[in-house]
Amino acid sequence: MLDLNKVKAVIFDLDDTLYSRYLAARATFPGMLRELLYENRSEEFIDEAVRLMMANVAENSMVHERVFEALTSAYPTDKPYVRAKCLDYYYDHITDFAEPFSDTYRVLEGLRSRGIRLGIITNTPTGREASQRRKVEVLGIEKYFDAIIYSTAVGLRKPDRRIYDMTAELLGVPNESCLFVGDDPASDIRGAIGADMTAVFLDRFGYGDIFKNEPRVTRVLELSDYFDNI
Repeated sequence: MLDLNKVKAVIFDLDDTLYSRYLAARATFPGMLRELLYENRSEEFIDEAVRLMMANVAENSMVHERVFEALTSAYPTDKPYVRAKCLDYYYDHITDFAEPFSDTYRVLEGLRSRGIRLGIITNTPTGREASQRRKVEVLGIEKYFDAIIYSTAVGLRKPDRRIYDMTAELLGVPNESCLFVGDDPASDIRGAIGADMTAVFLDRFGYGDIFKNEPRVTRVLELSDYFDNI
């Protein structure tokens, strides 16, 4: 568990760590299908099409090309499929459905009350930084953080060690005194370990105990599973 005498800063991933990108995407897709791809289709059809899309999302992308390949193969579209238009719709509207996890505010408030510095590092798709910034605004979490790093703004992405080093420096805390919290085993957790941080692995997607031999990583299913015990 968190040793407050050693950890001076906690750095979070954003998507599927502080809010459910998965659920927000699930809520965004019906409007996209109706507006851009299908005409006069039933609710049942749209629901089934969205289920197919969600079955093909990647952990690091809700709009991976395979999502639309599976969709258009199974259900030929009524309107021409233009990937760029679908991506624009997704990034313009996903913020309408972004809601924090039930324990997000409680955890952030608890850490702030203990004087722990807080940061976010989020990998941002090229040209979509405005969407990520809107998420932070809609979620109402900016006030909790001392540093928020958008990868496109600094020209670095997780798991590049330099983005972790930069964030720790902005927080005024050595890497060894930082705890990183994220859901992606590669970009979040292995990146943090490579930057000499400890980590909390939020196993939202059922990877299992893949870090059981790594003493610097604690696996949990929810933020509160870890932080409610400090």
